[in-house]
Amino acid sequence: MRTVPGRFGFLFTLIFLNLACVAQAVKWTTDVPLVDCDGTPCVDARLSDGSSVRLGMDTGNAVSILDTRIATALGLKPSAPPKPGAPAGMYRSVIPSLRLGESTYQNLEIVVMDLSDMIGKNQMPRVAGTLAYTAFKDRALQFDFAAHRLRVSEVLETPAPCTDPCDRITLIKFGEHGPPIVVAQGFAINGHAVAAQIDTMFTGSMLIYSSAIEKTGLAMQAKASEVRTFAFTDGGVQMKQAPVDSEMFHGLRFGRGTVYFPTPGVHEPDGLFEATVGLELLRGSVLTLDFHSMKLSLQRPS
Repeated sequence: MRTVPGRFGFLFTLIFLNLACVAQAVKWTTDVPLVDCDGTPCVDARLSDGSSVRLGMDTGNAVSILDTRIATALGLKPSAPPKPGAPAGMYRSVIPSLRLGESTYQNLEIVVMDLSDMIGKNQMPRVAGTLAYTAFKDRALQFDFAAHRLRVSEVLETPAPCTDPCDRITLIKFGEHGPPIVVAQGFAINGHAVAAQIDTMFTGSMLIYSSAIEKTGLAMQAKASEVRTFAFTDGGVQMKQAPVDSEMFHGLRFGRGTVYFPTPGVHEPDGLFEATVGLELLRGSVLTLDFHSMKLSLQRPS
């Protein structure tokens, strides 16, 4: 009997490859309480010496931070020479292991700095440090603000499903000389599409940067005189605020709300993206950031 040549064998190969590429369900290996720290999301972690610390979850930063006193108790040493112009006492190091729930994260790169003065001036929530998005490379990170849980996947090697509404995320520098940060497509303000940074340490809803005011039709709102102070953004700044008709992520509508505009003390991204989305908008939602497939999904539980 003659074997089937050519195209049937090729078709079988295509089917096999397609099946192999089917998105696999995410397995959450970390599922821990999401704690409130002065209005920002935190988790309790265990360090390599067995001590417990409370760390802020900061998707708006590319570097994780640990307070000097904690680093000294751990016996951490600098892993690289300090950068020119770095504040005295600030250095880069590595935490040998950090445990969240039942999962351990090895060799976590951090910046060590004295947080006591910043906390005393209300420029930083009362935490021992922060975990940046870079700590979760190739993992999915889920903020369940509705159930107050933080979930982290195992390291992903294949694409994971992205529940609608879903869009892509990109690492874009914050300004020409800034660090790469997490920027998502799919957001809109009053029907105008914006690419927005996802910042879980920004306690406002949506900040519209100066270069995007005209394109979003918010010139009149940007002239508002009412201001609000944000303690943990740029070391504490004021932003102008005004009401808007709608804030959305694809078909997910957040209703009428408040939008914010920068004052001179607010750092801006040199027109590389239009907005920053913060905790007021995300409250009550489930935010999933997949740093393997570079996708964001956002659901609002009923």
